[in-house]
Amino acid sequence: MPQPAQTRLIPNLIYDVGMHSGEDTEYYLKKGFDVVAFEANPDLIAASKQAFADVIGEGRLRIVEGAIVPDLTAEFAVFYKYETRSKWGTIDSGLVQSSAKRADGAVEIKVPTVDFASVLRETGIPYYMKIDIEGADIHCLEALGAFETRPNYLSIEAIEQSIESQKRQIDLLESFGYTSFKAVPQARMHRRKLPSLSLEGQTVEHRFAKGSSGPFGADLGGEWRNRDQILSEYDAIFRLNRRFTGSHLWKMAWSRKLARKAIELFARRTIPGWYDTHARHGSNSNSER
Repeated sequence: MPQPAQTRLIPNLIYDVGMHSGEDTEYYLKKGFDVVAFEANPDLIAASKQAFADVIGEGRLRIVEGAIVPDLTAEFAVFYKYETRSKWGTIDSGLVQSSAKRADGAVEIKVPTVDFASVLRETGIPYYMKIDIEGADIHCLEALGAFETRPNYLSIEAIEQSIESQKRQIDLLESFGYTSFKAVPQARMHRRKLPSLSLEGQTVEHRFAKGSSGPFGADLGGEWRNRDQILSEYDAIFRLNRRFTGSHLWKMAWSRKLARKAIELFARRTIPGWYDTHARHGSNSNSER
């Protein structure tokens, strides 16, 4: 069995895996970090190259173009692009077929494939890695298995409604040395306020856009959980989500936004929505920085 690669950790580097329009990249750059960003949608890549031309020229931002895939023998991958819901872009055909709305809006295009492990070897291991690539997140995690060093902090989209799948995700993170976890709600991230004194990079004023991943690491607030605690928390979140989204009002509503407001008003409880799992590596567990 091959030995893990000994690639060093770069304290000032962040990976933005799933750059989208650069909402998170902008925040990381503002805080003084260098960024390696990954994006498969060619329209979003072109827009970001224009928007971030200055920092690209300074060498603070590198955009890796293409889809992260498990099969590195393929030069190109099928990517499903959405014109009005660009956040849904994915290489996962099963995810596209999971609902009529996803299937109807998808346009198939071919994009180059990306060897994620190769980029890690080239740039070094980032201090923090954000992963959000709609159904392909696991491929990034699996690539980390080839390395002895892992990011101090990592975030990845929770596998909504499936506690068994969530267990596999947490167990894989734990096998890589991650010992502490937080479940961070994403639906209202644009309303979240930053701490007055940041422990991650520079203290900045920043308003998160809708769809942003938000703060990370020591700036998250709240208590870190162990494996059993975080899975218990997710089990409760998923049960509450199913209770609301399985209701007659939710199923019959033409507008999910209006249905959410009506249900929350009637039940006087917030529908949890989707979450990101933030993980802290055991080598970093004695201090927040």
